[in-house]
Amino acid sequence: MKYDIAVVGSINMDVIVETPNYPEYGETLFCDSITMKPGGKGANQAVSVAKLGKKTCLIGAVGNDSAGKQLIQNLDSKNVDTTHIIRSEEAGTGTFVAMIDSTGENTMVGAKGANDSLTTEDMKKIFEQIEAKILLIQMETSQDSIIAAMKAAKERNMYVILDPAPAEGIFDEAFKYADLITPNKQETKRITGIEVTDEASALEAAKKLSGLGIKDVIVKMGEHGSLVYQNGQATVVDAIKVKAVDTVGAGDCFAGALASSYLDTNDLVESAKFASVAAGIKVARHGGQEAIPTLKEVQEYVGK
Repeated sequence: MKYDIAVVGSINMDVIVETPNYPEYGETLFCDSITMKPGGKGANQAVSVAKLGKKTCLIGAVGNDSAGKQLIQNLDSKNVDTTHIIRSEEAGTGTFVAMIDSTGENTMVGAKGANDSLTTEDMKKIFEQIEAKILLIQMETSQDSIIAAMKAAKERNMYVILDPAPAEGIFDEAFKYADLITPNKQETKRITGIEVTDEASALEAAKKLSGLGIKDVIVKMGEHGSLVYQNGQATVVDAIKVKAVDTVGAGDCFAGALASSYLDTNDLVESAKFASVAAGIKVARHGGQEAIPTLKEVQEYVGK
């Protein structure tokens, strides 16, 4: 089957806790609300791609449980092809708990569950059945599946975008198969040892990432925008000015929008500008995948 963008990644049920403040160690607090929402970096990115008008499939795994069934139904309803999602009999669906404070910042803890059950053979079998121009992948599934997917994509001349998230999942071998890497500040520090505080430190980190053999680099600097580094040249793309109310999934929205724009423009700077708008719209809204903007909404913002 042919797709514009293939996404390999996690599929989770997220438990969202909205609280005025994070509790101290050992403390009990009453929160504002607790809700369950579809999530997972792979699922979020695939939904972002689909809402921006591209044909996409999600390659991943859920448990053969009620949460897994709900998550697949949700993806189907958002025009994400779920043909290549594996239903694990051994592991349950991945589950993450996200705490969001009054500033909109989030802290997460979770279990990968079925996401970690994906194997090299799974990837080989699936990639024999698909064609795509871009592979978008993160680091929330098994290491074997990540490497196998990236290798298969390179063999098929796909442009491989590695979103090295979460930082906990980072491992060096994946870097050699990436055409573009898009770390945030925490992930950049994990990989390079450099704390990104401004444009100069972002550039230093980008050069170090490029030295790992990765052709293209985008260092995400949060509210300070992002730094695009390619062919020895750096360009800073500003973030749009919004009041952040919910940052859950913002990086995933950025990744999906970046891949979608790059498919059309083949221009990383323009794609980073487009992705910054999409992510900015996302963080100004409450909610998960439903808060990811459509192509029309991004175009209308850009046209203001």
